[in-house]
Amino acid sequence: MRTFALVLASSFAIAIALAPDVARAQSVPARGTEDLPRARVLDREGAKAYAEGRYNDAVRYFEEAYRLGGPPFELWNLAKCYLRLDQPEHAAELLERYLATPNLASDDRDEATQQLDTLRKRSSTLTVASSPPGAQVRIDGKVVDGMQTPLSMSVAPGTHTVTVTLAGRPPYTKQIDARYGRAIILDAPLSATAAAEGGPVKPPPANPYDSIEDDVFAKRPFAVRAIAAAMLPRYGSVGGTGQAEGLLSATYRVSSAGALSLAFGGLLSFTGDKWSNTIAAPTTASPCGDLGSSTSATAISAFLLGDVGIRLFSRGTFHFQGGGGVATYSADRLGGDLFVPTCKASPGARPAMYLGTQFDFAVTPAVRVTVLPIALQVQPAFDGVRSQPIDTSGIWLRASLGVGVGLDL
Repeated sequence: MRTFALVLASSFAIAIALAPDVARAQSVPARGTEDLPRARVLDREGAKAYAEGRYNDAVRYFEEAYRLGGPPFELWNLAKCYLRLDQPEHAAELLERYLATPNLASDDRDEATQQLDTLRKRSSTLTVASSPPGAQVRIDGKVVDGMQTPLSMSVAPGTHTVTVTLAGRPPYTKQIDARYGRAIILDAPLSATAAAEGGPVKPPPANPYDSIEDDVFAKRPFAVRAIAAAMLPRYGSVGGTGQAEGLLSATYRVSSAGALSLAFGGLLSFTGDKWSNTIAAPTTASPCGDLGSSTSATAISAFLLGDVGIRLFSRGTFHFQGGGGVATYSADRLGGDLFVPTCKASPGARPAMYLGTQFDFAVTPAVRVTVLPIALQVQPAFDGVRSQPIDTSGIWLRASLGVGVGLDL
C-alpha cells in the first residue's frame, strides 16, 4: 500500500507520463504540455505545505495542480487536507470522486476505499438536554439505562429517532442524522399541560432583558426633556456671539409601528441674548433718558412640536422634530447694533419655526440621556430693528447644540 509521501513523490512521475489519458478519463479538458511542469511544481509546494501543517495553502496548490491536468491522486491529496481541516464531508466527497476514476492501481483503490469506509463509520457524540432536566432518553425505542438529562452518549452513523420523556409532560421526539463523527446537540422543551399539573398553566417568568427595550416605545408614551445648549445667533446680516440656552420639551406618543413612532407636544426655549454697540449708537432715548443695559435681552420662544422617532437599537432612538410658534424679547430698553434706541417695554412677538434632531439613550426604563446634535429657530426681525448703518431687519436665526436628561412616563 502506498503512503501519502509515496503518492506525492513517485506517483506524480507516472501520472505525468499518463496525464493525457487520465485527463480524458476524468473529463478534465486536455492541457498543453507546458501545463504539466507547472502542475508538478504546484504539487511539490502542496506536499511541502501539508508537511508544515499549512493545510489551507496545500488545498490551493493541489486544486490548481489538478486544474492544470494533474492526475487523479490530487483528489486524494485534497481529501487528506480536508480531513486535517476537520471537514469530513468534503473529504468524503473527494474520496468518492477519486474512487470513481477508472484504472486505479488496486493497492491505491483499496487504501482509499478503506479510508472512506473508516470515515463513514465514525461514531458521533449526541448530547441531550431538557427543560426541566431529569428526563429519560430513548434512542430508536431503546432506553438509555442509568442516565437522565443532561447526558452525552456515542451513536452509530445513520438516522436515529430520539425520544425524551418526563412524567406528567408530553414526550419530545426528533430525528437526528449522525454522519462522519459530527457532534449533535439536542435540547428538548418539555412543557407542562393543565391536566398534568392539575391546574392552569403558569406563564413563564418575566424576562428582565425585555424591560428596557419594551419600555422604549411601548409602555411610556409621555416624554419630558430638559436640555442645556450652546446657541449661536445671527440677526439679519449681523452675526452674534455664542450664548447659553435652556430648552424644555414635553411630547406624547400617539402611535408606533415597528421602529417608527409619532408624537406631538410643545417646546420652550430661553436664551440670554447679548450684542454689541460697534456703531456707537446713542445710549439715551426719550422719555426714559439713560438706556443703561440696552444690548441684552431675554429671548423666549414657544413652539407646538411634531416628533418622528426611529429606534436604532434597543436603547437608542433618533428623533426628527419640527414645529411652529412665537418668539419674543423680554426687555424694557433696547439699542446698540440691533435696535433703534428705545425704552418700549417689548419689541413685540413674531411667528417662529423650529427644526431639530434629538438622540435619546435609555439608561433605565424611565430615565433618558438626550443629545441635541442640531436645532434651528427661524423668525422675522422684531419691531424697531435697524436698517442702517447696519441691517438687522432680515431673518433672525438661532443654531443650537446641547445635552440633557429626561423622563419617559
